[in-house]
Amino acid sequence: MTTSTGRRGTTRRRPQVGLVALLAVFAFLMLLPTLGTILFSISEGWTDTLLPTRFLPDYWIDAVTDPLFLPTFTRAMVASVATMIVSVLLMAPTLYVLHVSARRLRPLAELVSLAPFALPVVVFALALIRTYSVPPLVLTGSPVLLVIAYTVVSLPFTYRAIDNSLSAIDTRTIHEAAQTLGAGRWAPFFHVVLPSIRRGLLAAVLLVLSVTFGEYTLSAFLVGDAWQTSGVWVYKLWDNKPHQTMAISIVGFAITWAASLLLLAILGRRAVYERVG
Repeated sequence: MTTSTGRRGTTRRRPQVGLVALLAVFAFLMLLPTLGTILFSISEGWTDTLLPTRFLPDYWIDAVTDPLFLPTFTRAMVASVATMIVSVLLMAPTLYVLHVSARRLRPLAELVSLAPFALPVVVFALALIRTYSVPPLVLTGSPVLLVIAYTVVSLPFTYRAIDNSLSAIDTRTIHEAAQTLGAGRWAPFFHVVLPSIRRGLLAAVLLVLSVTFGEYTLSAFLVGDAWQTSGVWVYKLWDNKPHQTMAISIVGFAITWAASLLLLAILGRRAVYERVG
């Protein structure tokens, strides 16, 4: 019995050890570029050695004290948050209607949602400039146009995240059951569906944040220096201050992670409160 139990324990430990080793290798490969970027941002004299020969934290001080640091990062965050709000307000009701009343149109909607993948970003930016640089609607150089562009670019990610959540909860059945009990058309959406798909909404928001924050091409073409974001500023800074550029990139990466963890923490607390209640 002892031998059999010991073999079972060994058999259980081996998959766990293998899984831990696999996760460790994966984490190392994912964090290695970030670690290299951090080392470069604080190094001086790193040419023919494995590690920097001298560390100089002054690059970080110079980067975060630059007069353009706070304004550009604030604009980038404002554009990302505005895109999150517009994307969710646009896609959640639309997909709800598709699931409830127009299921035959879902394949067409999914095809349209994939269009940004097929359209080069530069071509898309030039088309927006040509369209919105003449009356009656002149938006060139405006952050409004940038948010519109970000919303379109983020469409595939927002669509997939929300659509999967709506499919998982069988939205049409919920809607029909609610109407049988006397609810209006949109009451199930606000009181039942939205709370049930909050994880999908969170996934959509996080994907939008990762796609838009620090983005360069659309920002450079659509707003440029008129409403300079962190992506445009970092690109211009690279030629003269590469170490400071790497430091700013790490700061942007940290901001994205902090915002993601904050959203996850808020969602986790709500889930705990609902279970206790």
